[in-house]
Amino acid sequence: MRKWSGRRRTRLVWLGALVLLALAAGCDCGGGPSGARAELNVDRTALDFKDVALGYPRTLDLTVHNTGRAGLVFRNIACEKGDQGFEVVGARDPVSGQVGEIPQIVGIDGVVVLVIRYTPASEDAQNFDTLHLDTNDKDACPSDRNPCRIQLNGNGAPPDADLAVVCQEDTVCPGEGAQKTCQVTMDSVSYSHPAIVTLNYCDVPAGSSLSRNINLQNVGNIPLELDGFALLNRPGDSADFTLLKPTAVKITLQPGEEQMLSLAFAPSQEGPAAGGLDIQTNDTDIVMAGSDPGLFKVRLLAMSAEPDIEVYPENIPFTGVNQGGSDTKTVTLRNRGSGTLAVTGLEVTGGSVAGEFTIQPDQPFDVAPGANKTIDVTYSPKDVGADDGALTVFSNDRDTPRVTVTLGGEVRPVLDVVPPDVVEFANVPQGGSDQKEIVISNVGHADLTVSAIDITLNSGDPPVFGLANLPPTFPGAPIVLAPAASSSFQVTFQDNPLIGGEMGQLEIRHDSPSVQNPYTLILVNTGTPANLPPVAVVKPPSLTQNGRAPITIDGSESYDPDPPPDRIASYLWEFRFKPVDPVSGNESQATLSVAGDEKSATFTPDIYGRYQVQLMVIDMNGARSSVAWSDISVNP
Repeated sequence: MRKWSGRRRTRLVWLGALVLLALAAGCDCGGGPSGARAELNVDRTALDFKDVALGYPRTLDLTVHNTGRAGLVFRNIACEKGDQGFEVVGARDPVSGQVGEIPQIVGIDGVVVLVIRYTPASEDAQNFDTLHLDTNDKDACPSDRNPCRIQLNGNGAPPDADLAVVCQEDTVCPGEGAQKTCQVTMDSVSYSHPAIVTLNYCDVPAGSSLSRNINLQNVGNIPLELDGFALLNRPGDSADFTLLKPTAVKITLQPGEEQMLSLAFAPSQEGPAAGGLDIQTNDTDIVMAGSDPGLFKVRLLAMSAEPDIEVYPENIPFTGVNQGGSDTKTVTLRNRGSGTLAVTGLEVTGGSVAGEFTIQPDQPFDVAPGANKTIDVTYSPKDVGADDGALTVFSNDRDTPRVTVTLGGEVRPVLDVVPPDVVEFANVPQGGSDQKEIVISNVGHADLTVSAIDITLNSGDPPVFGLANLPPTFPGAPIVLAPAASSSFQVTFQDNPLIGGEMGQLEIRHDSPSVQNPYTLILVNTGTPANLPPVAVVKPPSLTQNGRAPITIDGSESYDPDPPPDRIASYLWEFRFKPVDPVSGNESQATLSVAGDEKSATFTPDIYGRYQVQLMVIDMNGARSSVAWSDISVNP
């Protein structure tokens, strides 16, 4: 590569004169018809060399296009000032990318890529120049049809290697949690430089492979050194990760260059997997606690495909089946995971007589990911009475290797509760109380046992909800209800004025297989607003007095924002600060005299200096205000 010298420019001028002479004689030099004209066109009219590091010159390309009907001849290409650090270094081959000699003629519809280099003289250099393209384009220079002047702008800057990370895939893993497949964590100092990238492979089926890719870019102005492209193989790291790109352990990225980092995961066994790389760079802006400056971490997470069993329903009540008859219901097994579910065993137990509960199929089977399999459960009562049983499913689901479906015959208890779902305490006065009756009944055909009744969620301190009128021996002795029998108790509510919209939860535990256990009721208070604290106001808020005359502080403008009958019940006055006698060192002995209605307080200063009198008010519900005070200066 060579710069355009004065000799080269002279030769171009001479050659250009010959070409123009030939064109004037009717020659179609450059491939155009006689009388045709060349047209200069460029892809931009300004080149900005921004933040170029001292000692690391930067080049930019200028694309020249001949859009005319005759060959475009370069007479001269030069920077007008010539001393600003800009130079034309040649033309870039569009195929090989190599930089070589600039052609003298650009054919019809031809393109030449000029390479211009900027070399700043200092880190704070500010340079400007104009690149002049002197051609045989006959239009005025410069003009829209002859953009012959290119503005060159450049500035120096301190050297800075700057790593940027671009995720090629920005999605989330399916299922709960919505974890990102590519998560970039910035440094802990500037929060602007990538310090950690976490690649999540989500669930990968056994026997398959999945790759994740990111682009590492040098957005700085000097070469970026990256060393450490090798898996760490720490204790506990999976051997199922493979580094695909780059193949070298250490690479260098020039300014503007990028490198794909590609890693694959091919699980050899089920379960979670982790791995990582630690890449040391010369980007010292990457700072994380516990790590060397410039250390960029890649962390890998994956989960080998696993089965996930779901069985429904979890309870089957057989009702209306006569002795000697039968009824069949279906249990569905669904594999919600990404690996094959192997049902390794099925077991049926229960029934007062052997063989009252049977299943089909009764042998092990597999369920593909996302697929369902049904099991027919048949109840054939052979005698009168309650029949309780269970179907147990054994599988290779590591989280739930055993799932039980409860089975019950017709003769069984059934719990009924009134109200069925919500117990509402509406419009209870602030600080007031109320109670609601709960009726539990057995609408089944066998004795119902209620073993526990508890309020499991309860607002306030002390709790606002309570229980009343339960049997005195309960829960030591459970409540047993014969078929068609009922029992009742009360849920009490004591409003806490400081809380609005109190909520709770009542749970009833029982032995009815036909009803959710525990049976849950929501307890709620509506229409009772929370009590707001009163507001203390003192007048004057500040005062300067000459002499020791009595001083009165007024608190009558204090108020309670709640509607009547709530109001301020008491005023608490006291000194917040009293001066100290500079001679004796004793604190002022002034005392407050509170008015009969407590709305004002008076004192007589006995020492010159600063006094502060504060007021706190309390409403009828015991809510206290913030402290307000008057700042008083007593001068001689």
